[in-house]
Amino acid sequence: MSFRRFTAALSEVRLDVNLRVIRRRERRALARLGAAAAAAAPQESAEHGSLLSQIRRGKLRMDELRAALGASHKADLADFMTASRWMRPVVVLRGLCSRAVLRHQIALCRRSLTEPHRALGAAVIQSRKAGAELPQDLVCAVTDARSDLHSVIQERSQRLLPYGGSALPKWFPHLRQECTALGRALWLQLRPNVLPRSPALIGLAVGWWIADTYTDSHFRSVLHSLGVGQGGRRVVSGETYRVMMFWLPILAAALCAYLADRAHVVIQRRYIRPAPDQ
Repeated sequence: MSFRRFTAALSEVRLDVNLRVIRRRERRALARLGAAAAAAAPQESAEHGSLLSQIRRGKLRMDELRAALGASHKADLADFMTASRWMRPVVVLRGLCSRAVLRHQIALCRRSLTEPHRALGAAVIQSRKAGAELPQDLVCAVTDARSDLHSVIQERSQRLLPYGGSALPKWFPHLRQECTALGRALWLQLRPNVLPRSPALIGLAVGWWIADTYTDSHFRSVLHSLGVGQGGRRVVSGETYRVMMFWLPILAAALCAYLADRAHVVIQRRYIRPAPDQ
């Protein structure tokens, strides 16, 4: 590969990265413009009716979830005042968990509105009818992003015209596809074999940490008690220490894996596959 072709290949990579960044900026600008257009559109507007109705349904759902957040907080305050002292932490934990679920649902609902907002923003820009009623900075953000996108595309075509549209080697796209396929295959193999065993790995780490708080050396115990070095402070015999270092992490991992498996079965039975009514 000649030096000129090498520099052209580097420019191609740089321009492709710029294209992805600008396209992402354009999508965000379109989403903001669509949100402003949906807020400014009257309720009886027939233009872009399907998109507006979808956005309004999503906003109504978000309002319901926000109202449920406030109701959950009020219920926690009422139960906290009437509950016993030992039950109050349970009330607080219940409220935190329920509001975490509600906030997660609000985030999912907001994410589902991104595509309708983006489609509405693109329709508004294309129709050129509602642009005057919207904030001009939002319209300019979309037009500027599209102008930058057009200029980068032109620069890319001009730089790569002598090389037929791409200065990268012919095997490069194939290599990228194969690397993507390899990563996907590795993930498909690792996900069922590693992630479900995360409780066992946590138990293994906890068991090792517990065993590491012991030592078989009186000298090390004294030093660690004085704050010199790190390690165990409780002294046990050498045989007991070796047994603890080997068996305690294994037992902790097995116990955590068992508890996680039983919890998974209970959740599956109660929430995902409820038993039919007798």
